[in-house]
Amino acid sequence: MAEKKLQEREEAIDLASGEKDQQTTSPYTENIQLGEDVLSDVKPLSEVAFFIMTPTGKTFKGKTKYVGLHSNNLMLLETPNASPKEMAVYFQRGFPIKACVISESGGGARIYFKSKVEYVLEAGDNSLFLISLPLATQVASGLRESARLELILGGVLAPKSNKLSCQVRDISSHGCLVVLERELAQHRVGDVISLRIEDTGGEESVSSDVLGAVVRNIKTTGRYSKIGVQFEESSLEPVANLIDNLHFCRMSQKFTL
Repeated sequence: MAEKKLQEREEAIDLASGEKDQQTTSPYTENIQLGEDVLSDVKPLSEVAFFIMTPTGKTFKGKTKYVGLHSNNLMLLETPNASPKEMAVYFQRGFPIKACVISESGGGARIYFKSKVEYVLEAGDNSLFLISLPLATQVASGLRESARLELILGGVLAPKSNKLSCQVRDISSHGCLVVLERELAQHRVGDVISLRIEDTGGEESVSSDVLGAVVRNIKTTGRYSKIGVQFEESSLEPVANLIDNLHFCRMSQKFTL
């Protein structure tokens, strides 16, 4: 067992070697963590980049979404955009897979690991594939300028015009995640937005100044649009003041104003 653990650790170390060569000046730190420990904290629908190799050396590269963990030491992933032929050729039980999961919480860690394909669950557009849960992973942390604080606060997009209700799911000194109904979202990457963050859950309503931000990424689910924004320079000071006034709620395990 000790030899197996050592081998898993060495394999995990190899995963990020190519990226380290390309980013030798990157400030992030790396460490080895147990797969079950680190992957259980990853949010569903987080991005996964991977490639599968056949015994003859052919490779399939793709991106997909993380679904969760199964109690039988398995990971569930959405099937990627692949043709029926590619699914038949590459997604065979026992084929090795290398993957990187991008954690959306905290400092935005990248989790590298090796695994094997186990099963494919066919369900049309809702198909999944299962891989074995890796014993060891290599975690590259510190990729964001500042860690995000998990919270759920109300907000208003374009408070001086459209006044679109939204939620702020997490925040850092440089940006936040804005969530709103999918049909209300007309934003594109690069758009400049205005946002006011509100907390109406206490005895008195509390709201921030109007904050300026730039849309950096957009993800959509069946009902919501999740918009990652970066605060403009003029909004950094009021954002810092807002973060200083956050309180940690033990019941919800999140920050509130």
